[in-house]
Amino acid sequence: MNAEFEIREMDDCDVPEVVPLLLEGFPRRTADYWREGLKRLAERERPPHTEKYGYVLAAGNSLRGVVLTIPSIHNSVSGPQVFINISSWYVRPSHRGQPAKELYYHASRRDGITYTNLSAATNTIKTITSFGFREWTAGQMIAVGLKRRRSIGKRLQFLTPDQAKSAGISEAEARVLVDHAAFGCLAFCLETADRLSPFIFMPRQVKHTLSCAQLIYCQSLDDLVAHGRAILFWLAAHGLPLMILDASGPIKGLIGRFIPGKAIKYVKGPTPTKVIDHTYSEMVVLGV
Repeated sequence: MNAEFEIREMDDCDVPEVVPLLLEGFPRRTADYWREGLKRLAERERPPHTEKYGYVLAAGNSLRGVVLTIPSIHNSVSGPQVFINISSWYVRPSHRGQPAKELYYHASRRDGITYTNLSAATNTIKTITSFGFREWTAGQMIAVGLKRRRSIGKRLQFLTPDQAKSAGISEAEARVLVDHAAFGCLAFCLETADRLSPFIFMPRQVKHTLSCAQLIYCQSLDDLVAHGRAILFWLAAHGLPLMILDASGPIKGLIGRFIPGKAIKYVKGPTPTKVIDHTYSEMVVLGV
């Protein structure tokens, strides 16, 4: 039987105790990884009335569990949309079961917010779906080519975030590109005769040997497919010959392999207006 416990917001003085707790739960990471990630959470701007780090589960004089929350504002056609990415949920064996569930529920309980879980462990899916999470994407596609021979449109130019801002991209979109370039992502904008299309990719290693680029953000997959050949060549020139995309099936127009059940993404609350929008999530803030 679990001892009495409390769930409260994590604060700065908890960091020294949270780091070894996260190391225990995620032993593939290092203490420096967690310290740097928590520092990024503490320093970044966040929406009003959201947590700096997340929540802890405390019992007696020690912490028994933690869940990180990564809040951000995303722009949609209906206006600003608050996202909170739930990450790094770990509870020690003494407080598994109901206390652990209460910790996760507490972190994802508010109405009107879009909560995401981008790295759900298999043994947690039943719990998070009981709290209202549903599939956002059902697998991943590894793209190696394009069925069309060339990009559509006579004029196509890759712009840096600063160049995109000068070309007329919105202030909000320009800031997203600048922020993610600072996180180490490849952030650029495609300029065509009639459109500015921002893209963000994160460099990754598959099985520790194969370099690839994972799509973090785009306004529309149609833009990606329409200009996929140019994008694939640009990524290859940056040492990233493969492209990984979250999807719920094969993407028409791309040559590659769809892997159902791979890295399923979950969402709760208002549905994201974009098919792929992992900006300001654990994938870039923590580097998961």
